[in-house]
Amino acid sequence: MIEKVTARPILDSRGEWTIEVTVRSGELSATASVPQGESRGSREVVALPAEDAVKNIIEIIAPATIGFKLGDQSSLDIKLKELAGPATKERLGGNAMLGVSMAYARLSARAAGLPLWKYLRRLAATLSVKDAQHSVLPVTPPRLLSLMIEGGLHAGGGSSFQEYLVLSRATSIAESVSIVTELYRSLRKLVSARFGPTATHLGDEGAFAPPVTDPLAPFALIIEAARVSGLADKFEVGLDAAASNVSLSPEELTAFYDQVRTNYPLCYLEDPFGENDLDSFATLLNKYGNEVMIVGDDLTTTNVEQMKLVQAKRSINALIVKPNQIGTVSETLAAVQLAREYSWKVIVSHRGRETNDDFIADLAWGIGADGIKLGAPARGERVAKYNRLLEIESIPF
Repeated sequence: MIEKVTARPILDSRGEWTIEVTVRSGELSATASVPQGESRGSREVVALPAEDAVKNIIEIIAPATIGFKLGDQSSLDIKLKELAGPATKERLGGNAMLGVSMAYARLSARAAGLPLWKYLRRLAATLSVKDAQHSVLPVTPPRLLSLMIEGGLHAGGGSSFQEYLVLSRATSIAESVSIVTELYRSLRKLVSARFGPTATHLGDEGAFAPPVTDPLAPFALIIEAARVSGLADKFEVGLDAAASNVSLSPEELTAFYDQVRTNYPLCYLEDPFGENDLDSFATLLNKYGNEVMIVGDDLTTTNVEQMKLVQAKRSINALIVKPNQIGTVSETLAAVQLAREYSWKVIVSHRGRETNDDFIADLAWGIGADGIKLGAPARGERVAKYNRLLEIESIPF
């Protein structure tokens, strides 16, 4: 059972304060740290300043959870929701809740003698829908969505679109990592040669941010780097438009996406319109069908109630899952369950302001995610997730 809960402020990858939580039981302990979003959907739960979140953990959450038995994630998370009050969870802070929920999950896994991904898999299995199509969670590795070029709120200058991604066609994590790291090195050389050595500075998530204003130019750079390194047939491309932060009309955005699709192997399009424009999402999905993943992030914020509204409009066919958008492990798994019922693809994702915590790598394996967004294969907080995926794959199931 839980015997002690402690918390402290730590720095995230942008040098801002976030929180780290430790939960103890006897000689066992587990720690979790909470990432933060730089580009945030308006319906995400409230994240309090780190000092306030730490205070709430020590003064409110700890006294209420001491004595909880391990391995009962649902009950622990229900208690956290009761303490948090309204759906926006500002009484405790979604960051305070998630830090405790994640650390408790890790501690429960250790107490059960399980790797975290297997513990999460058991939790997900108890929630899984009963029809034959979805009752068995896949054991295949999640597909890597690796960031190569970034702009928008994640980089100073360059494209107004946020993330230019590659999706490896490889079937193993090891081969995928080999492909994306080789492509990343080739792209670094190309950007340096084309724009000068200073142009290889990195954005928030470890990718390059060359001084280009043509929003198609990043795709051209990626494809050129791939040809040089002999990788042109090894991946498809994707875009996180984060369109709530882009000053173009839905018609202008659609015309741009049509250009991308005509000229490049586009298979993934995240937040192509503003977070309230369900009709434009639906129109694009109807136009592209299942040939392209039309992905909700700011649109859906890992929130089952919002997901129901989105499904009623038939607006997307894939979902971004970010635990800190909703506040607890159980609510995250509930969103995954509902996405599976809707036959949506499920993509687990990092945040713009990350920590070295690799929880999402285990989450992606545990739920049988279709993909995982990790950022570029650079910067310690991103590489930690890549390395954890490699570690999980290397250990026999």
